[in-house]
Parts: sequence; C-alpha cells; structure tokens
Amino acid sequence: MDSIENLLAQIKAENENPGQKSPEQVAAKPTSNAANSQPANPAKLMYNLDSLLEKVESEAKAPRVQPSVNVEPIALESTSRGLGGPLDQLFGDVKQELEAQEQAEQLKREQERQEEAKKLERLKQKQREGLAKRAQEWLKKLDPYSDEGFWFGQFAEHYSSKLEAAIAYLEATPSEKRGEG
Repeated sequence: MDSIENLLAQIKAENENPGQKSPEQVAAKPTSNAANSQPANPAKLMYNLDSLLEKVESEAKAPRVQPSVNVEPIALESTSRGLGGPLDQLFGDVKQELEAQEQAEQLKREQERQEEAKKLERLKQKQREGLAKRAQEWLKKLDPYSDEGFWFGQFAEHYSSKLEAAIAYLEATPSEKRGEG
C-alpha cells in the first residue's frame, strides 16, 4: 500500500509543479539532458498521468496472493479421548443444560400461547353475552307485523332460535341500518 501512496503523491506533485521534480523523482528516474531540454507536451503529460493512474488502480485492484498454510482442524472428539473423557463429560453437561433451557423456553411459550387463547376466548364470550343482551332488547322492540319483523321471521327460520337469528343479524348489520344509531 505504501508504493501506491508514494505514486499518488508523485502524481500530485507533478500536477502541482510540472517543471519541478521531487528528490524521489530525480533519484528514481534519472533523465537525459535531451529529454530535459525539450518543453513538456501537455497532452503527453496528461497521457502519462492517466497511464500512471491506471497502473496504480490496477495494482490496487489486483488480488494479492496469500501464502496458503495447511492446518488441519483438531477434532474435539479425538482430543477429549486423549484427556480421558473429562472434556466429554463437560461437553455432555453443557449440552444437557442447553437442552433443558430450550425445553423450558418452549414450555413457557406454549403456556403463553394457551393463556392468550384463553383471554381471547373470554373476550369473545363477553362480547357474545353483550350481543345477546342487545339482541334480546332488539327482539322486544321488533314489531312482528312490520316489514322488518316479517323479513326477520323468515330469516329466523334458518336458526335454532330467534335469539340466535337476532345475534347473527346484529353482528352482520351496522347499527345505523337498524335505526339504533
């Protein structure tokens, strides 16, 4: 990475002071007098800068080969056998603890689900009781000889009781349509 930074610093220095050369440039590239006597061509200078920049970028992008080291993983089982089993015992104890914790967590989650289901069931039961009270009141107010009363009589034939039919009707219709709102 140091060489790339040096090249970038060199390019910056050439761009800022095209006539001057840093001591590193002079030491790194001894030039002939003939090359120094010619005026610098800006197009050629830009081409050189571009080519240097491309070279630096390609070096930075080039994958670096790391020497490979063959290391064989040590098997836990072979090591523990060599120790006479204490590691096996420790491993077994830890495994049992983790399994016990996992089972306890599963049991806790299951109990929480059951509690949530019970709460939901109680809430539905309360709502149903409230709806049954409303249905009884609605049935008391219903005139069996009105259009709605006649329609409801036919509707209720498909239910086990008029109360069940009234509950279904109240659940399905908004209160504004029934004149309750």
